[in-house]
Amino acid sequence: MLLRKFVAAILFVTGLTQAAAQDLVLAINEGVTYQDGGSTQERYRPLLDLLSRELKRTVRVVSVDKYAEFEKGLGEERYDLAFIHPAHVGLKAVKSGKYFGLATAKGFTDYRARVLVSGNSPLKSIEDLRGKKIGVPSMESITTVMFTAALRDLKFDHPEKAFTATRYQDAVPFMVENKFVDAGVTGSGAVAKAWVSKGGKVIAEAKPVAIKQFLASRKLADADRARVQALMLGLSGSDAGRAALGKINMSGFVPWDTAVMNEATARLAL
Repeated sequence: MLLRKFVAAILFVTGLTQAAAQDLVLAINEGVTYQDGGSTQERYRPLLDLLSRELKRTVRVVSVDKYAEFEKGLGEERYDLAFIHPAHVGLKAVKSGKYFGLATAKGFTDYRARVLVSGNSPLKSIEDLRGKKIGVPSMESITTVMFTAALRDLKFDHPEKAFTATRYQDAVPFMVENKFVDAGVTGSGAVAKAWVSKGGKVIAEAKPVAIKQFLASRKLADADRARVQALMLGLSGSDAGRAALGKINMSGFVPWDTAVMNEATARLAL
């Protein structure tokens, strides 16, 4: 009797483990330099429900805040799906062949690094930044990666040595206003617009990159990847989809543009 109970318990635990192993994992990173309110689990629940129904398997979400940890997880193929703000991390994963790009978020396909200076600054162009102190977001931010690539393209020698990093985008104007730096860099259109409205200037912009990418692992069957892509691209066309988008502050998704993304990968030297 005891042996039968022991075997039954082992089989029960094994069954739970196998069931959990069959769950699909959607990894989320919404950026270091921006803050989003609310629980990730709560906000993504409607999207998880739609994905689970489409794939006929439970999809659960994990939030991976650190870029390095996310990159490592993608490299080890820990995630079945990924929705990721820092474009350079996503582009590397696609270049590796371990992930496929399915879609990018509407409204985030023209993300640019902008250079801010005070209204009375003698700096007129990006070339004038040689030898100047420059305030940037986190060193691993896609904004800083884009700006660094732009400087390297202009043959700046070790441009990172001129950087003073701050965690949040909206702290960059403060650094310029208080003369901690000669110029500052932001990827936020709202921050740049507010800066200009107060008399500041934007003297340069890096070429755009599409951020907030939705990726799928090569381990997913082709048919499942196609189902996920169709679902993501069609979210804005249904009430349930629009509700899911609203919870994560998105308006929709557009198809992955391979040519554009490959150009960005090369430009950023990834």
